[in-house]
Amino acid sequence: MRLFRRRPRLNLGKFTAPEPVEEAPIERVVEEGVLIARNAVRMAVKNRIIVDAARDHLDYDDGALAGLVHVEFDHLADQAERLLKVTRTDRNRAVQEGLTEGLRQASMDGELISNIIDEARELAWSEIGTAIIAKLRDAYMPEADPQYEKNRETRLRELRNINFAELQAANEPEY
Repeated sequence: MRLFRRRPRLNLGKFTAPEPVEEAPIERVVEEGVLIARNAVRMAVKNRIIVDAARDHLDYDDGALAGLVHVEFDHLADQAERLLKVTRTDRNRAVQEGLTEGLRQASMDGELISNIIDEARELAWSEIGTAIIAKLRDAYMPEADPQYEKNRETRLRELRNINFAELQAANEPEY
């Protein structure tokens, strides 16, 4: 009985090193890093819009979202600065310095901030709309109601009798 026997060696062949790969320019790496950060910030803003609308029942506020974008970019820049302190190679140090600077500039760019907010709003409302439609589709099945076709004319008549101008005036604030 040999419990601890030696296994035969597996022949993997002779090692051949892969061709060396040219490193990407630092400017390109920094640009891609800022682009990734921009997408991360956009997703954070989208999630904030969804949470504010669905859970907290808050109104849409451009100013608060602009502040969130600024804070998120600053937070990412702070993370890049912390990484700069522990980075050993000159190349990585240059990338972290460029990324920090790019993120700081992005946090001050008003046009970029408004673009991020607009994109996030569109994504959020698309996601919310899809969820609402799915819930409505699940909740309401007209073919399951035998009275649906019979009462259709009555419902259409009631809809035509609604005075939309009066309804809108009743819902507008007085100030």
